[in-house]
Amino acid sequence: MTGPQSATGVDMYRGAQLAMDQINAAGGVDGVKLLLVRADDAALPGTGVTVAKHMVQQGVFGVVGPFNSGVGVDNLSIYRSAGTAIVRLTSAHQTQGFGVTTQPMDVQVAPVEAKELTDQLHATRVAIIYDTSAYTASIATQLKGLLTVAGHAPVTVAPVYESQTNFNTVLATVKEAHPDVLYIAAYGTVAGQIAKQAAQLGVGGRCFVDLAAQGPDFVTAATGPVAQTCLNSGVPSAQQFTGATAYVSQYQAAFHAAPGTWGTFTYDSVELLAKAVTAAGGWKQTATRAALSHTVNMTGITGEITIDPGTGNRVDAPVVVLGIDPAGNYVIDPTWAQATGFPLPTSSGQ
Repeated sequence: MTGPQSATGVDMYRGAQLAMDQINAAGGVDGVKLLLVRADDAALPGTGVTVAKHMVQQGVFGVVGPFNSGVGVDNLSIYRSAGTAIVRLTSAHQTQGFGVTTQPMDVQVAPVEAKELTDQLHATRVAIIYDTSAYTASIATQLKGLLTVAGHAPVTVAPVYESQTNFNTVLATVKEAHPDVLYIAAYGTVAGQIAKQAAQLGVGGRCFVDLAAQGPDFVTAATGPVAQTCLNSGVPSAQQFTGATAYVSQYQAAFHAAPGTWGTFTYDSVELLAKAVTAAGGWKQTATRAALSHTVNMTGITGEITIDPGTGNRVDAPVVVLGIDPAGNYVIDPTWAQATGFPLPTSSGQ
């Protein structure tokens, strides 16, 4: 909730807060009111380890998070060793087996991206730039493999670093490869800076950005006009989830701000944890963890949630292709929706 990804963290905390407030207003869980403990890892693995140890020492019953896979790779084992119920928000396959998640995993995102690049954009010369963090490195590797199998191996695959701000050298190499698509797997601000500098240097090809960047930080860093030229893998916004209408109005009333991308998933994650406690017959750690991993057809605001007990991953997690409108909002790409049969929202402004 501080650092370069703070907008995401704050939105997620607010989503969790809304869920907790509603659960408590209805009497709590098994007669117990919930207390939401705020823990800030600043998207840093080392800080995430410190946070996890502190939370375990406080005796927290459950954890919702972390968001960053790089953090989760280092700290989820701490929660698991303590017997804490985990609803993670990580997406890298390296975090499978550490609790459950309501979010898409890299193994679910990469095929959607590959299909969009090959079937819809007809790309044959994809250049990949990726952040070396756990999730973004993993998704780039998987996409490279899928494109290679399809007969169109990437023309270049280049790493960057989250602390990096100047990408001219790597972009010059990309430009020389004459890509028809520049694929960027990095978090919001870094991805936005890459897209902006690529436009300034005249790097050819369509811009396609991975789910990791989805949010206002990417739009701000890329600047509006550049952001609008990019397609994105991602998840529907709160306004585009048909089950989240009440959530949107409640969020705006409580926080005097529009909901972000990932708060819907923390809202559902808190609900999932609460329902698992009820299914376990009370506040019993082992039974609650088992109930989480055997969740079937829970109705959430992000859609129905079923957990694969073998991996803890969400079955049929929502992954879509998005554009960005002139107001900076993520909207489901109509061409992708038509090609896949995905139902578009009918309300104005969505």
